[in-house]
Amino acid sequence: MGNSRDNIPLDPSSFYNAIINMKKILFLLSFALCCVSFSHGQEYMDEDALFMNLVKQVRSPEFNLEDYGKFYETVHLNRENRKVSIKTLQPSKKVLSRNELFKQNRPHVYRFVRVFLNSQGARMIENIGTAFPISEDGYFSLNEHMTALWDAGSGDPEAANREHYYFLADYDGNILPIDSVCTYNAQADVAIVKADTKGKKITAFRLGNDLDVGEDVFIIAHPRAYLYYFSTGMINRMLQKGDNIYSRKMEISADYAGGSSGGPIFDNKGNITGMVSLTQSFYYDQKNYKNLQMVVKQAIPVSVIKAFIN
Repeated sequence: MGNSRDNIPLDPSSFYNAIINMKKILFLLSFALCCVSFSHGQEYMDEDALFMNLVKQVRSPEFNLEDYGKFYETVHLNRENRKVSIKTLQPSKKVLSRNELFKQNRPHVYRFVRVFLNSQGARMIENIGTAFPISEDGYFSLNEHMTALWDAGSGDPEAANREHYYFLADYDGNILPIDSVCTYNAQADVAIVKADTKGKKITAFRLGNDLDVGEDVFIIAHPRAYLYYFSTGMINRMLQKGDNIYSRKMEISADYAGGSSGGPIFDNKGNITGMVSLTQSFYYDQKNYKNLQMVVKQAIPVSVIKAFIN
């Protein structure tokens, strides 16, 4: 007796149905692959829509300008080098791809926005910097030179120009008023402000550690109001004068420009390893600013930010 399969009669209709079923399976497989392809496709950001979202909110009757100048009441007080009690989050240990790092953190990088009235009395906004949350209850890190716009610590309640108002806004357009300047140091170029989250928890970035020369860094910031610009590079130098922690600087190759001030610098796990500060342009003819040769990007190591936190 032969193999049992030899005794199975060939049914033409069964054979035809098998082919049809196979085609259905192949079609569904192709459709699934197509869906996967689309789900991982390129995402395009509408920069104008992000800007106009804020404009519409600022120009709405419900937007009370006085709510966005509360910090003026105390900004003249001297809070230099003050330690602030802040509940920060433990750093992450999971290494992220560049794409993961950007998509995970972009929604929580804030715009530092100025509100003013034009000659016709219409409310206008200007993206003038970047800031990032370091606690879920609304403490933010930014640059001291940004708070200098308000003459922070001047001792004179009338020194600040109160014609302008300021707020912080995330990617989705959620606006937070700034309540107060908590601490700052001009040499460090670090300031910490408290924003009003209306009692809600916000997503905060985790403070990591200082990195070594040659290690990779990643920036999400708003150079010249180019919103959510993602730049990568490495650490070129780590500097400090004597034992003065406020003098610590790190120079990096990742690109940024005006408007990136206060921008978060991430390690490869998405933890904060520093903050954008300033640029220094080197010209062949330095006296006359001719023939630009290189631009050094000077940033602030995260250890300096931590020096202001209890």
